[in-house]
Amino acid sequence: MKFRTLPIVAILFIAAAMVVQFAISFSLEKEHVGEVVEYKMQLAQKDFFYVLLGFHDAADELRKYVLAHPGDERELLAATRGALERYPQIDNMFVKFEPGVYQGKEYNYFPRTYHFKGQTITTAKGAEGLDYYARDWYTGALRCDSNGYWSEPYIGASTQTLIASHSIKIEDEQGRLIGVVGDDFTIEWIKDILQDIKPHAEAVCLIHGTNGSLIASSDNSTTENEMRYKEDKVHWRVYSQTMYPINMQLMIAVPNRIIWQSIRNRSIITLCVLIIGIAVLFFLIRRIEANQKAYFQVENEHKLIQNEMEIARNIQRGILVNDFIDDEQLSLHATLVPMQSVGGDLYDFYRDGDYVTFIIGDVSGKGMPAAMFMSATITLFRATVKHHLSPAVIMEEINSTLSANNSLMMFVTAFVGRLHLPTGQLTYCNAGHLPPLLVKDGQCRWYELEAANVILGLDSTYQFTEQSMTLEHGEQMIVFTDGVTEAENTQKELLGFDRLSELLNAVQQPIDDRTVYEAVCRFSADAEQSDDIAIMNITRK
Repeated sequence: MKFRTLPIVAILFIAAAMVVQFAISFSLEKEHVGEVVEYKMQLAQKDFFYVLLGFHDAADELRKYVLAHPGDERELLAATRGALERYPQIDNMFVKFEPGVYQGKEYNYFPRTYHFKGQTITTAKGAEGLDYYARDWYTGALRCDSNGYWSEPYIGASTQTLIASHSIKIEDEQGRLIGVVGDDFTIEWIKDILQDIKPHAEAVCLIHGTNGSLIASSDNSTTENEMRYKEDKVHWRVYSQTMYPINMQLMIAVPNRIIWQSIRNRSIITLCVLIIGIAVLFFLIRRIEANQKAYFQVENEHKLIQNEMEIARNIQRGILVNDFIDDEQLSLHATLVPMQSVGGDLYDFYRDGDYVTFIIGDVSGKGMPAAMFMSATITLFRATVKHHLSPAVIMEEINSTLSANNSLMMFVTAFVGRLHLPTGQLTYCNAGHLPPLLVKDGQCRWYELEAANVILGLDSTYQFTEQSMTLEHGEQMIVFTDGVTEAENTQKELLGFDRLSELLNAVQQPIDDRTVYEAVCRFSADAEQSDDIAIMNITRK
């Protein structure tokens, strides 16, 4: 009786085991695909944001130029042409004035530079019959703040291609409306982003406008065949996300067969193991099944973590500057040691002739979130430092962008300085950061900051103040993050300012960023690193 029922029991057991194996594998693969798609969407949002930030900077630069040069028509036209040449994706750069504002011109006056049939045309003509005051991009700019208004994509009249408009209102110091400045830009770059973020060769990426219309697709989808991704839930998994600041909808459709193909080979192996195991011992099947489940789970989690951390590590290494300065006037060097694979500490610098502008900062939190916020901070610094000389203005520009849509309430402490090499005049702005260390003739002392501003990322309206000091010949300034002073030893004691000063004054070698880091290591000994560490050394020779 037992011999006759054994095949039936074995078949039922194999069937049950295969069902469990399929369910677990499908759940893990589905979760894996979802996490990969989410990561791709984050990359798309980052690329999307920084491209549009360039268009906003072009319009904002022209707005400031109009306010600074109110009466020179030739220079105004040259400014529109110059902005168009700096941003090749912009199709039209324009200023639309209110009647009577510009040199008493009562008709609709709108100087602009635009592309038409392969040519770049600059014109200042206007006509009373052209009523642009009721246009969407004009009225929208009047409703919005300094961030401006982003229009829905539409077909351009001259290029007959899909474009969008960004516009900012112009007001003088008394709040009087002068007009609107803006740009029309093509959105062909969106297709490149969609191609770059495809999580699989068979996946499809789409961008829709706020009204639901299809704008771009990674596989040139039409509106008709696009519907199959939304309605065919049996064969497709669809993910979506709203892209900021233009409220376009990103949709990524992934075929379900990708998941099935991934678990098919695993299922065949599992079935063979089960059949062989039942022929030997019944209990061995249970043990193999348990090991198989644990193996699949650990393998998928490990691969996902390793892949994400490797990508993040490479991105962060590529962002940091490693080409330091060492010439007859200045020595500038920095050291950054993250606690984990990636971290939130940052540094950067920019040299312009006899001036060097630098930043060092510490993002709240650890790991991947801090690394992404760190990347955004460095990118904003590089985008701002070339247009603004004042450390306080640089801080305000970075703070304004970081504070927007900061739902996680992350923040950055930062120190921005601008050093004039011939005179040693150092203008600085401190946003809640540690005071610097000054070193001269081998002895160090703490420089007491005159004032500290609020940290970056929480209050977009804060007005930053700056101070100045003189860096003498042969004098060094060492700035660092709290990973230095808050380093712990095995007794859980903090290094602190006083202990660090004693360690540095006792060394028999020149003090620089590496010397500071070695002092931290000697104090910590066998204790694990408790925080990210960033150290920058600026020496005026």
